[in-house]
Amino acid sequence: MKKYELVFSIVFVCYLSYNIGEVIYMDARVDSRIPAEIKEQASKELAAHGLSISTYIRMVLTSVAKDGLPKYWGIPNTETMSSINEVADDLNDHHLKGAHSRQELENLLIE
Repeated sequence: MKKYELVFSIVFVCYLSYNIGEVIYMDARVDSRIPAEIKEQASKELAAHGLSISTYIRMVLTSVAKDGLPKYWGIPNTETMSSINEVADDLNDHHLKGAHSRQELENLLIE
């Protein structure tokens, strides 16, 4: 095998995933911006379990694609539920002022 054939083979394998007898071509890329310290902490935690960030992201996205989000993701936490209740109470308060134009809204916000 010539040198350039070896390089091509290594690059080609990097884009494939072997999953119990099937070969999946990885042709999409996912990028995300996060604080460097979060990336470092996550990388250390995942490495302790034998995972890389890329592997973990592939696992999570594959799971969401096949099974959807976990059921607990739809349950609002206490702070969110409190905000929802506050908005619902405000909607039922007929003493709140309303605006029918941008100018009226700006005037209400200044008050």
